[in-house]
Amino acid sequence: MLVDIHGKQMEVTPALKSYTLDKVSVLNKYLDGHIRAHFTLSVSKKFRQRVDVSVSINGAHFKGSDETEDMYASIDSVMDKIVRQARKFKEKRKSHHPAKKSDEQVPIEEDETALQEVIKENMDQAEQMSDDEAIEKLRASNTHFVVYRVKGSDGMRVAYFRKDGNIGVLEY
Repeated sequence: MLVDIHGKQMEVTPALKSYTLDKVSVLNKYLDGHIRAHFTLSVSKKFRQRVDVSVSINGAHFKGSDETEDMYASIDSVMDKIVRQARKFKEKRKSHHPAKKSDEQVPIEEDETALQEVIKENMDQAEQMSDDEAIEKLRASNTHFVVYRVKGSDGMRVAYFRKDGNIGVLEY
């Protein structure tokens, strides 16, 4: 945390510095990261005590100022304003960017019956037929696709039901 405290038309006493640093430390509750705060304490005509504060952290900026007859009251008032801004910023950040839930790891139990055997089949068994015959066979069967050889060529085709309910044909 970097805090600059300057006095304008007044001397900043060690008691004022200590009081200001104590008030700024409350921001650690709401903001994570490197906080930079700049305080300007000044006395205006008619003995009005003014405090201007600028706080920045990771691209977020908070500003506030207040003027009363007591410097300590001005510091309290302006820090209340900054804390409200920081709290609002933190709540917005939480609601707009919810924290990711940790991935729950579920142990996987290996079951020998769950392993399936891959059976390779020779494509020479595919029947030779025309597209119309393959589509008729697809509609008549209870399967999702039919693999067939095209009559009069060496090409292979797959007739299948598409998700939209139509029939598609893939050519290899």
